[in-house]
Formats: sequence, C-alpha cells, structure tokens
Amino acid sequence: MSMPKTVRYSLVFVGLLIVLLLTAPFFIDVNTYKGQIEQKVEDVTGRKLTIGKISASLFPWVGVELDNVHLANRKGFSTHDFISVKKLHVKLALIPLLSKNVEIKHFEIVEPSVYLERHDDGQSNWGDLASSPATPAAASTTTSDVDTDSGAAGGMALAALQAESLSLTDGELTWVDGKAKPVALTELNVALNDVQLKRPVAVKVSGKLDGNAFDLDANVGPVGDLTKLDPVSLPVQGKLKAEQIRLQPFADMITGWPAELGDIAKAVVGVSANIEQRPGGLRLGEGSVTLDAAHKLDVNWKAEMSGKDELKLQRVALAVDDSPLLAVKGRINRLSGTPSFELHIDSQPIQRTWLTTFVPALNDMYAAHPAPWKQVSFNALVAGDARHVDIRDLQLLLDQDLLKVTGAVAFAGPDIRLRMNAQQLHLDPWLPQGKQQKAAASISLIPVALAAEPAIEPDLRFLKSWRVTTQMRVATLYLRGLQMGDFSVDINGNNGRFDMEPMSFNLAQGRVVEKASINVADYPASWKESVHITDVQAGPLLQSLAGMDMLSGTMAMDTQLRATGLTEAAVQTLNGRGNVLLRDGKLKGYDIAGAIRQFTSPGAAPGPKETDFAQLSGSFDIVNGVATNNDLFMASPLLRITGKGMVNLVQKVLDYHVEPRVVGTLKGQGDNVLRKGLVVPLHITGPFDAPKVRPEINAKTLIDNAPALLEKGNVGGALGGLLGGRKSAEPAGQGQPAAPAKQPETPAKQLLKGLGGMIPGF
Repeated sequence: MSMPKTVRYSLVFVGLLIVLLLTAPFFIDVNTYKGQIEQKVEDVTGRKLTIGKISASLFPWVGVELDNVHLANRKGFSTHDFISVKKLHVKLALIPLLSKNVEIKHFEIVEPSVYLERHDDGQSNWGDLASSPATPAAASTTTSDVDTDSGAAGGMALAALQAESLSLTDGELTWVDGKAKPVALTELNVALNDVQLKRPVAVKVSGKLDGNAFDLDANVGPVGDLTKLDPVSLPVQGKLKAEQIRLQPFADMITGWPAELGDIAKAVVGVSANIEQRPGGLRLGEGSVTLDAAHKLDVNWKAEMSGKDELKLQRVALAVDDSPLLAVKGRINRLSGTPSFELHIDSQPIQRTWLTTFVPALNDMYAAHPAPWKQVSFNALVAGDARHVDIRDLQLLLDQDLLKVTGAVAFAGPDIRLRMNAQQLHLDPWLPQGKQQKAAASISLIPVALAAEPAIEPDLRFLKSWRVTTQMRVATLYLRGLQMGDFSVDINGNNGRFDMEPMSFNLAQGRVVEKASINVADYPASWKESVHITDVQAGPLLQSLAGMDMLSGTMAMDTQLRATGLTEAAVQTLNGRGNVLLRDGKLKGYDIAGAIRQFTSPGAAPGPKETDFAQLSGSFDIVNGVATNNDLFMASPLLRITGKGMVNLVQKVLDYHVEPRVVGTLKGQGDNVLRKGLVVPLHITGPFDAPKVRPEINAKTLIDNAPALLEKGNVGGALGGLLGGRKSAEPAGQGQPAAPAKQPETPAKQLLKGLGGMIPGF
C-alpha cells in the first residue's frame, strides 16, 4: 500500500528542515553579531565587553557557545576584569522549544572568575550595575498587558524548566575590602544533575576558601510549581563540611580578637553542619563549629524553626579546652521584625584558677588574699529583645553561697532594676587583695602616704544617665570577720545621684543603720553619709576591722560626713561631725591604777593590765580633713580622764592633751594611802604610726599634785627638797666620816619613772 502523499510531503519537509538546521550554522556566521552584542552591553553598563568567539548549532539541539568572555572593571578600580568566563555553553532541546517549553540539555560554565572590590569610602565595583528605576513614561505604559502576557509566558517556561545537567567548574571569586588582604574562593565546582521540578535535585558544591577546602552535599526539592515557589517551604536536605579554615586571610576583617586566643594567624576554624528544611516549613539544623587557637573553643547546636518567625534552640553548648562551660536552650521569636528571645542558660562551675588564664588581672587582684574564692556557677532564665532584658530567675552559686537575682535591664539609659536575696553570703573571698607595695624610705617631713604618687580620680559622669533601683536582702552576711544579721540595703539612682537609703544590719548584739549618697554628675564626684550605731559591742568590732583587742564596751555612735572625691586625696575635703559613747568597758593593756600604785608605792604588787571604765565618750568636728575634740571623758571607779586636741587626717599627725585625775583610793596591794586629786597631764604628738607621749610637768604640776604625793618616804622628801627644804644625813659612826648619802630622785624624775608603768612604751 502506497504511503499517503500528506505523510510523504511531511517527511520530506522534516528532512529538509533538519538539513537546513544542520547546515545553517555553516552559512550563517553568528560572530557577525558579536560586535553588536558587545556594543549593546557597553551602552547599558558603561563597561567594555569582549567575546573571543561565538558558536551556534540548531540540531539536534539549539546550542550557543561563547569563549573567552570578559567584562571590564568599573573605572576607578583595579585593572582586573570584573567578570571573565573561559567558556559558556548552553544546549536547549529543539522540539520542546517550538512549543515554548525550555528544556536545557546542558548548561556549562568553565573557569568563571568574579572580582569584587570595595573601597574604604564604601564605593564598590558592582554598585553601578544596579538597575535604575523605570521612567514614569515607561512605567505608565500598558503594565497590566505586559504583566499578563510576559508573566504567563514566563510562568509556562519556568514550569517546564528541566535540565540533564548544570555545571560550573573551576570557578574563582575574589573579595577585596579596602586595604585588607584579598580573600579568594577558588576551585569552585557546582554540579546539578537531572534537574526536575517534580523530584529532588542533587546539588554538590566544593571549593577552597583561601586554600581551605569545603564541601556541600544537598538535595533540593521537589520544587513544584515555580509560580508558587516559597523558598521558606522549599524542601532542602544537606550537609556542609569544612574541616580547616585558616583565619589569617580574614585577620584584617576581624576586630576585637581576644589576646588570650593567641595569634590569629595560627587560628583555624572547622565547621560541620546538617541542614533540613521540610515542606511544611519546619527547618532543622545541627552541627558544630570549632576554633583551634591558643585555646580550643567548641560550639555545637541543634535547632528548629516551625515557621519563618520562630527559632527553637534545643541545644547550644560551649566547651573550652574540651571542658563543658555553657549550655543554652530556648526560643527566638519575630525573626522577620524585632527579634525577641526567651533563653535558659546553665553554666558549669568556673574555677578561678582556670579563669585567670583568660583574665590574667585576677592574679594581681587576689595575689595577697589568704583565702580567695574558688569557683562560681550560674543558672539563668532571661527574656527580652534588643531594647531590654528581663532577668526572671538568676541563681549565682558563689562557692557554697546561693544568691538569687530577679529584675530587668533596659539598655536605653540604661535603666537597671534588680532584687537580690540570699540566706548567707561570704563576701571576704570576693574582695580583691593585691600585693602590698613596700613603702620607700623617706627623710621628708611629709608623711610617706602623701609623698607617694596619688591615685587617679575616677570620672563617673558617664553614670549620669543611668537609672538604678536595687534591693538586697541577706539573712547573714559575712564581711571582714563580721557577722551581719538581717542585712538590708536599697540603692536608687537617677540624674547622677545615687542614694543608699538605708543600709541596715544587726552587728555584735547591736544595730547599724547607714545612709549615704554620691553625686557623679560633676567631676570629681561628691558624697555624704550618716551612720547610726546602737548597742554594738566594740571589742569584736575592733578585732574584726583593725585586729585590735584593746577596747571593749557597748558602743553607740552617730556620724555625719561629706567630701568631694573618691581617692585618698579626698580627705582634704572631708567635713562633718560625730559623737561616740562606750559604756561598761575596759581599756586593755593600760593598767592606770596599777601604774599609779607602783609610782606611789614601789613595792606594791602589779595588777591586771587593764582599766575598767563606766563611760568613755566624746564628740568631734571635722573641717577639711582636720578633726577636733574638746570633750573627751572617761569615768572609772578610780579615774576621771578628760582630753582635747586635734587629729590631722590629711598629714596623719595628731596633737592631743589628756588629763587623768585620781578620784578614788589606791588602798590595797601595798598602798594604804588615799590619792585623790593626783593629776598627770599628758601631751600626745606626732604621726599616727609613731606618736610621742610626754608628761606636761612643770612647777604648777608639782604644786597641784603635792597633797596627793606627800607621805612618809622619799617622795615627800624629794618634793620638800624641790620646794627648798633640806634633810640632814645621820652620821655613820662616832668620829667617822659620814658615808655619802644617795641623792634622792627629784619628783619630776619619779613622775616620769612612774608614767613608764602607766603608759606602755613610754
């Protein structure tokens, strides 16, 4: 049966068409269009485009191949090409193309090179290629028609997009930022095989980042309808691995590199990450980043996103030198807007000796501390955003003491509001105690403390904008050997003024209430304080604060002080007043009654080295660092002591007059004479660390004390001799010369000798 003419003619037509498509490239020189293409690109971009060769084919596929394509760099930048490609080869299936379906058989880019530059002023070599906005006239044309037609055609083409292979081989990307060393991404290879819209597509990417290899293997898709593509829900599953990335090439871009991590040129980063994005929008990720430097830092994580605005942190852990340090979990919300967070942070115990490796200053801070703190850890629940942080629960474990903190911090200002509570808190281990500086020998009349280089006055004016509201409650606070019960303090700050009103606590069977304020709005800062003490035992207080065991009694004290400055030099501006009262106490180490007994009756047995008193009181006024007292008074069963004088806190010297007066009897222990009225005035002068005590003895002193000193014995005779009387010596024997009589000590010498027993070191 013969073939129908229609079929025969069709086959002949197809055959002629195939022959035409095969022979057309030999008769049509596509390179004749090269100049037009180059000129058109230069007109649009202002950059010169050169194409080495253009080749084309029409059957069995439509193919275009461009060799040695070069696009020049922007004027004012380096002579490197902005983009260059050794070969660009595209092959399209012919038959689907006739029905407007794009079916890529092969898309290949060989040795592409991109050179990106940015100057210090922010200008870049790609900034001029940004699309300019359409003119109003163009924008007002039949937009709806264009969108409808082109959108439909484009959608049809994209919907049918598929390819047997897409590849980029041996690519290179160079980044130059200002004067920093260039960073190069080399040996870049990208391969996509069997590209389909209805099946997952395998993607492989590999390369070297400045000589450091990395690999990415992933499956993307199925893509589905490209007109409805949502990248957030596009299925992706892949793995990124980069074992060693040296940071030296990026050194100029990294600011704030910690010195504790050593030389950045020797630092290496390793990355390993698994990423999964599911069609429902759920994204999972886990992996680790390792920084290998002077110390090794490891961060590993596992996170998921149920939507584009919420990130759940199932685990973020930090380890240092293979030792776990921190663990974080929680969530971050509103990623597309102003992010907020809610995090739980848990730390492992941090040893002070380990921490000094990263904070060397700790060695100096605690060099002379007999028992510094050992470790700290914390557990915190915090929430907030870029504007503030809410501390919902912070638990600090300071050695064995648990301090609980709640509150909020607003960064604008800032505004700090905290509440702190603890059952017990030992502060001594946390107070810095550095090496004591040995004072240099000095022959100057100025005290050594003032001759030393003065400390720098801190400038606290940056605190003027701070708002602070802080409350602290501790059942038992230990500080400098003191045990403070029911400790409470409130601190409020605003406009540069910080008030502590009040701080109160139980101490040594009594109560202390202190109010204070500091004004940091001006330089230097000024401050004032008032202290009210009731029924505090002075002995334990002095023992703890100064290591002194010389005074006991129940103490009451009130002071009001003010000064300008926070260094030792501020004592020059110290002003204020105060009073102190001690009852039913002892002055230890000073047996005033026994000294008088020894003085008046040398054979009397010594008593205990202490002096009881019923009352010891005085008040003082301070003007520019100089304190004066005119009403010192001590009452005991035997003595009344009064005194007045000056204490110069600036030069650390004193000038003080004391008058002890005997008001009772010295009967007993070898002395059976009443000594009422005996007065021995003393003058105490000199520096604090080496005062000199001298009796103020003159003729008036001796005359005033004569009634108390007159008795049978050498004191009365000596006093008589001093006043002009004479005692004749008895002959040693008949006719024999009398032995020379021993000259009695003068009353003045006897007073001095007696005072040696009254005042230790006199």
